[in-house]
Amino acid sequence: MEDPIVPIVLILLALLAGAVEGTEFSFELPDRKSQCFFEEIEKGTKSIVDFQVISGGNFDVDIRITGPNDKELYSAQRQKYDTIEFTAELTGEHQICFSNEFSSFSHKVIYFELVVGNEPPLTEEMGTHQVALTQLETSVVKIHEALRVVHDYQTHHRLRESQGRRMAEHLNNQVQYWSLGEALLFVLVAFVQVFILRRFFAVKRTNI
Repeated sequence: MEDPIVPIVLILLALLAGAVEGTEFSFELPDRKSQCFFEEIEKGTKSIVDFQVISGGNFDVDIRITGPNDKELYSAQRQKYDTIEFTAELTGEHQICFSNEFSSFSHKVIYFELVVGNEPPLTEEMGTHQVALTQLETSVVKIHEALRVVHDYQTHHRLRESQGRRMAEHLNNQVQYWSLGEALLFVLVAFVQVFILRRFFAVKRTNI
């Protein structure tokens, strides 16, 4: 009798392997600078670019996507976040550029994810031909889909939390600086008032 644990292990390993498809990271983009990323994509392959500005200035950035023939596939200015889907028209190197050249002093931190192609099947049999899934395999596929949705939600909320925390820290620093400035102003006004009052009540001595 075939051990039922073996197919379960194979399916779970395939699930974990599919979970690491694509590129996902955050990077820093200084003011008056641009950063480009390059990816070899075959003709007819569907790709998804997802980005969000986490911190810096008004949380906006310019983005431009071009194909191997330098044909512009997507372009937008002052975007805070977006999800772009495109299909490669030619096989070759595609370029994804983020620009912060319009900013004179705002340093940006950007989350960026690139997914190329469709997600591979969980098992080899699913990719080669149509097969009837067992109840266990169907449950694993549903769990995989649910985990992918949960991962997307976690990424979204993690970015929103990071953005909100940075904004709260920025406001906290502004309040502290304003409070310190008010305290120094009060002390300065007090000294000026004391100095003026002393001059009003000062008695001038006259020499006889």
